[in-house]
This record gives sequence, structure tokens and C-alpha cells, in this order.
Amino acid sequence: MIRKKYKKLDYNTEDLESLSNSDLKKIADYELRQYLLRNTAGFGERIWCPLKKQSYHKDQMQVAHFFDRHILQLRFNLFNCHLISKDSNEYDSKIMVEGYKSKHHKDYEEWLKEEYGDGVIELLESKIDISKPFTKQDYIKTIENFRNA
Repeated sequence: MIRKKYKKLDYNTEDLESLSNSDLKKIADYELRQYLLRNTAGFGERIWCPLKKQSYHKDQMQVAHFFDRHILQLRFNLFNCHLISKDSNEYDSKIMVEGYKSKHHKDYEEWLKEEYGDGVIELLESKIDISKPFTKQDYIKTIENFRNA
């Protein structure tokens, strides 16, 4: 079987118009992480995880979404996306807690309400519009916003 060689994606490209939506989504995810790394409280190479209440090396931090990433209207929303430790994002999400999706979501919801107020979950829910697709221009605008912020 012959394997196709795929061209490595240049996350710093300026030629966004020539890319597919799939590649633009990858770049937008990358730019979101870079934005969060630049704008999240930390101590040098260490970043504070608000759920675990301790700092971790930046390589141990992941972009967590309170509402799943497949909801494109919230995928890049800064109320919905935060840097969270891998411990919380991967491992605590496997611990079931009654009334919540997981321990991670319980801790995440409590922190969101503490940080942004009780109405933040409802605000995010109000922005969900499954019928509105994400266009190439939406991805390009998102990438440019994160790069220029």
C-alpha cells in the first residue's frame, strides 16, 4: 500500500484564502491556544490552572471547552475556552459526579460562575445556533482576531 505524503500545515501562513476550511479550523485552534498562553496568568513557563488551583508547565495545559468544541459558535468563544491542566481536562473528565457530565464539568462550572457570574452558562447557551455554519471567512476573521489581539 502506498501512503500519500501530506504537506505539513504552516500555522504562520498569511495566505489563508488558499486553505481549506479544515486547515483553517486547525490554524484557528492553534491561534486560540497562542492567544490564551499570552493572556493567561502564569509564572514564566508555568500557568495557573483555576480548576486544580495550582500551576503547571505550559506544556501540561490544554484548551478546555465548557461546551463541546463541535459547537462551532462556541469553539473560539473566550467565555467557553480556557487553559486547564491536562490532569483536569483528561482525567477528571472521566470521574462521574451526579448531576454533572463529570467532575471536570462540575469544577469548571463552579469556576466559570465564580469568575464571570451566575449568568455565564445561560449566556453561552444563548449563543448556540446549530443551523449557522462556520464559513471560510468566519475562520479567517477568527484567526486574524487572535493574531492581532
